[in-house]
Amino acid sequence: MATTWCPVCGTPHENRADCPGELISETPERHGWRVNVETPSGIEAYGVLVAKTNGGLWRSRVLTYPNVLWAIPGGSGTIKFAADSPVDAERQAIEFIRAHCRERGFALRNEVALSTPEKISGDAAELVQPVAATRIIRFLPIRFGVVNPSEIGGTGNLSETGLFVITNHPLDVNTRLRLLLDVADNPLTLTGDVRWMNSNPRVGRSPGMGVQLYAPPDQYADYVRTL
Repeated sequence: MATTWCPVCGTPHENRADCPGELISETPERHGWRVNVETPSGIEAYGVLVAKTNGGLWRSRVLTYPNVLWAIPGGSGTIKFAADSPVDAERQAIEFIRAHCRERGFALRNEVALSTPEKISGDAAELVQPVAATRIIRFLPIRFGVVNPSEIGGTGNLSETGLFVITNHPLDVNTRLRLLLDVADNPLTLTGDVRWMNSNPRVGRSPGMGVQLYAPPDQYADYVRTL
């Protein structure tokens, strides 16, 4: 039977009453269990990220390293698991990864428990190293420009500290940009610097530019944490 993923919380459940609501993290996500996996395309590293949410529950998400979060079917959000403790939230994600690999015949190698139950229990999650800003694949309409955000583009991915703008006309590195991002019919004004650009599109790589955001508003960070 196929797993039913909730479009609101991102966790697997069938009854609407079981939905805990949006699982927005109130602490930085931490590296958890990690494993190398033999796939038909080569070795991949899967892992678990753990954070406490604003509702008091603990949340885990699944990551293909270095920075691709697993999404629910349809791409409306990321796969999440919720529990009263970080250990239980992490355990659900581990079981999901194991089942995913077992169904596909992938072999697991070199498992690493970066967040053991002893380390991550209670408020001791700070003992685990924090995760660098994770990029989430999501297309949103965006406008950008040096003076006024008039050029039209789209986002390739988002993180709390930056984003990738898909455009056939990327600007030079170190250019300061003004951006207007359309988030749920609520345009957000952002400022950022171009850190790298790609003007030569090829298979698997869109033309565009990576932008590091300067003092992004809280509304932007809150939105990214819900993905």
